[in-house]
Amino acid sequence: MSSASPENSLEPTPLVAPAVPGAGDDKETYLKLQIENDPLDILRQLELVQWYESNGQFSEMDVVYEKLHKRFPLYSALWVIQLKGNLQRDQFTEVETLLNECLSGASANNDLDLWMTYLDYVRRKNNLITGGQEARAIVIKAFDLVMQKCAVFEPLSAKFWSDYLQFLESWKPANKFEQQERIDLLRKLYKVMLTTPFDSLERMWKKYTQWEQETSNLNARKFIGELSGEYMKARSLYQEWSNATSGLRRISPMNLSTCNKNNIAQYNEDDIIDVEQLQTWLDWIQWEKENKLTLPEETLKERITYVYGQAVQYMVFCPEIWYDYVMYLADAPIEDRIRILSSALLANPSSPSLTFKLGECYELENNLPMLETTYQTTTDYIFSHFKILKGNQETDPVILSKHKEKLTFIYCIYMNTMKRLSGLAAARQVFGKCRKLKGNLSHAIYIENAYLESRNSNDNNKTAMKVLELGLKYFKEEGEYILKYMNFLTMLNKDSNIKTLFETSVDKIVDPVQLKLIYKKMISYESKFGSLNNVYSLESRFFERFPEENLIETFTDRYEIQNENYIKKLELAYMLENDQMAMIGTFSMNGNSKKRAMKTSNHMSPRKRMSRSSQEVPDAIVEMLKVLPKRQYFSNVILDPESLINFLVDQVEIPEDRS
Repeated sequence: MSSASPENSLEPTPLVAPAVPGAGDDKETYLKLQIENDPLDILRQLELVQWYESNGQFSEMDVVYEKLHKRFPLYSALWVIQLKGNLQRDQFTEVETLLNECLSGASANNDLDLWMTYLDYVRRKNNLITGGQEARAIVIKAFDLVMQKCAVFEPLSAKFWSDYLQFLESWKPANKFEQQERIDLLRKLYKVMLTTPFDSLERMWKKYTQWEQETSNLNARKFIGELSGEYMKARSLYQEWSNATSGLRRISPMNLSTCNKNNIAQYNEDDIIDVEQLQTWLDWIQWEKENKLTLPEETLKERITYVYGQAVQYMVFCPEIWYDYVMYLADAPIEDRIRILSSALLANPSSPSLTFKLGECYELENNLPMLETTYQTTTDYIFSHFKILKGNQETDPVILSKHKEKLTFIYCIYMNTMKRLSGLAAARQVFGKCRKLKGNLSHAIYIENAYLESRNSNDNNKTAMKVLELGLKYFKEEGEYILKYMNFLTMLNKDSNIKTLFETSVDKIVDPVQLKLIYKKMISYESKFGSLNNVYSLESRFFERFPEENLIETFTDRYEIQNENYIKKLELAYMLENDQMAMIGTFSMNGNSKKRAMKTSNHMSPRKRMSRSSQEVPDAIVEMLKVLPKRQYFSNVILDPESLINFLVDQVEIPEDRS
């Protein structure tokens, strides 16, 4: 994927009114409208795929999959679901095309489930009964490819090793030569497998020692002894890895019908990130970087890259993990970083950090057109999505405010970047676009442009002052804008302008908190640069409006220097303690501020919630357990309860109780 490839960007989201299902709406139309409104809703798109599949509309189904792969090219679970469906329908030509697309080239995925699906295809295409030795050789070659590409890096690879082992064990040699070849292949497989930290390692070791003794009692001790040291190290490392990644959730759907919110990544407008999961992924990556396996440098890079590939799948909507991945590739060709960042922005199209980082990469390449395209694509997406949210009366005002703030912030950085790279005229072009978006941007763009003009225009700040006057038309009731405007005028020493701004604005500010700050700002200004009589006059007006305010606290604010209240610090320290307690109280009550930063126990995985419940076992169940036969009577495990519980939690979505 080249840096200028059209595949790296998507068209802005179309403006579609929120769809409400009614009696006359069919499901297909409803789902399509929902997807247009929110192209990041993977589950909704898979629901449409299921609908097409149930109606036999396979070409329409493929179109939806194609859109999913375009937006989430490195999300292997989506490829696996489509491949399994095609294999089930014996569509081998389509399977070959998809495998070539997802396992090679710019969008190459490296995921064990995906490679196992590839193995299923190879084994079905190469029937051992009809293909004989040639078919077996092809399948073995495929197993070896998967082993080298992926399985040796994957700690949860028990199924792969078990399948490969069973495949070789099921071989019935026709002669002594084939028998020896089979033994050599098995021993070679065991050697790689038992030096790899993975689940079921101990079980496979027991199986290996038994096999060696059955194969050659004379040589068994020799071969087992040669391998035992590396096996012990691998077993210890697996346990260490298991401890380091405790609680990590890596769940993928078994097929299309089992897709649900427990096994498919979900985007939310609140930007809620499961911080515990993120930290666990970062812990795993750090563990790999310490090279506990003492791998050669090139192999270590491949292993760490594999883990990052896994992390960006399960945390696909987390910009930090993508950024961390790109920073790991700092010494790689810049094209690799651009490719990863392009995929990251497709999944996180409103991310400031990813937008800025991709912009930096294009700047290093002196590719100004793609840098502008990057910023424009992000701002177009946020603006389009903002308009959709605005049209929905149920949208949380906090989310609307956040989108407006994010759009403004990115335009500010875009404007400054264009000034730095192409001059003041280019920055003014960006600001010109922003002026057309009035009502959809915050006041920050006017403040930022005023400072930019002040630093770069040789007109004695005339342009900067005009910009701020223009902003006053739209934000005259916003105390925060007035405060920033006053700060700007203070910097320019515009005494008369400051007083005029204060007097014309003070009766228009609705927010009492901002109004207090404006009064205190003006009192402080007069205290430093005006007259004491003016200070007393302002204080009188201030206390008339806010009689509950502390007299001495307002007095101490007047004597702040360098943004620090030294009277409180040196003489009235107890007031500082009160201020800190007030801030803590405000934070704890502030509109879900903490909830928006991370998931709380309410977002805990179902398995953890289940384990914390402490319901008593009903008497009827206790009586039934008493009459059941003891486990000693059963030599083999008939039902693995843990596997059953995992299946129910991860693959089955239990409807919520609506009573």
